[in-house]
Amino acid sequence: MRDSVGQYLHEIGLVPLLNAEQERELSQKIEAGRAAQAKIDGGERGVELKRAVREAARARDYFIRANLRLVVSIARRYPLPSGMDLLDLIQEGNLGLEHAVEKFDWRKGFKFSTYATFWIRQAIGRALDQKASLVRLPSERSAQLRAALRAVSGEGDDLDDELANLHRLSTPTSLDRTIGEDGDQELVDLIPDSAPGPEHLVIEQLQDEMINSLLDNLEPRARIAVEHRFGLLDGQKRSFREVGEVLGVTAEAARRIVKRAVEDLKLDAESIVAA
Repeated sequence: MRDSVGQYLHEIGLVPLLNAEQERELSQKIEAGRAAQAKIDGGERGVELKRAVREAARARDYFIRANLRLVVSIARRYPLPSGMDLLDLIQEGNLGLEHAVEKFDWRKGFKFSTYATFWIRQAIGRALDQKASLVRLPSERSAQLRAALRAVSGEGDDLDDELANLHRLSTPTSLDRTIGEDGDQELVDLIPDSAPGPEHLVIEQLQDEMINSLLDNLEPRARIAVEHRFGLLDGQKRSFREVGEVLGVTAEAARRIVKRAVEDLKLDAESIVAA
């Protein structure tokens, strides 16, 4: 990745920076091309209009390439989250730069870099919100967290309690990370095992035996109806129509059979509990 970044920095460094007069001239060409394109879209034709559109495209491209170093300088200030590289942030910032070039008003007299910085930060911040965080934070809180991280050089432990909690919630961590004063434990050691324990397995076995014992008291057709209706055979619950197809009766008849069987099962279960 470092080689890729180095190659990219070398390529964009070949394009000279712009002064205020060059920024104004390029912006004027872009504006003239936009106006010419509007006339073409309205049905006008002419060599001059097409020339203005072509010059605007070249001016826009040069304007962007001459400011790519600005994007890099801004992207470097953001702490890189897990799963994202510097080039990812740069690419997102480039989208903001392109938007700034389109929206820049040369008549107001301020530097383009001042105007573009806002749009570049917006684009990078949006990418961090959408792609880098496992937990989506409100945009205002996310921007506040990013600003605080930049102020402490990306060290989440130096944030205040509220922002530190937000940082922990939105930042993935490795289960192999060591914890404790001695560092002799890993985070994965504190995660409870979700696999069923022996008590759970015994309870399930007793429940299955009780259900089978209750089902044995039903008539064969009623047992088949209940097993298919509630998915006791394969875990797939079936509609009354499907149960009726298995028994060779209508859906309404299957519903009545299941209803009577369930009532019988309730009575049998209550008698077992009472005993």
